[in-house]
Amino acid sequence: MEKKNLNDYLVNKKLDIDQIIDDYYGYIYIIVKNSVSIAITDEDIEEIISDVFVAIWKNSKSLLPTIPIKSYLAGIAKNVIRNKYRKTELNYSISDYENNLIDNFNIDKITEENEQEKIIQEALRKLKADEYEIFILFYYESRSVKEIAKMLNFSISKVKTTLHRVRKQIKRNLEDGGYSYGK
Repeated sequence: MEKKNLNDYLVNKKLDIDQIIDDYYGYIYIIVKNSVSIAITDEDIEEIISDVFVAIWKNSKSLLPTIPIKSYLAGIAKNVIRNKYRKTELNYSISDYENNLIDNFNIDKITEENEQEKIIQEALRKLKADEYEIFILFYYESRSVKEIAKMLNFSISKVKTTLHRVRKQIKRNLEDGGYSYGK
């Protein structure tokens, strides 16, 4: 799509908002979707997008007609998102979390998880530096095998083999500690 400015959307000195929506709805959707948390609903996204187009329409007389419209739309979208989050109040009911609270008070479960965590941490401390780094990048930083290989200048097969070996060692340590896992 060629760079269009506000002048390109003026028809008889009025802003052709329908054409702007047709041309830039997808663009605004991507901005909103990439700027908000995954907890936002589709209805909230639609509301934000609508607010963006309403704002450009209401303020069209004060905007410079030679500036690319994409710049205005992106700026407005970010402001609308910021304002929406500022106004949003988090209201949670204790009943929403009752089951979680009950689970958290299960002392046996907590103790078992802590013991498993200690076994895993001990296994990680025993790893070589490159094994540890690969494990952390993969499991804690959610990097792909390909990314890790490139970052550390290793082959993809070395990264895969190392991850397999580390998982196997951790599993063995957990089993030695009395925790059984399927084959």
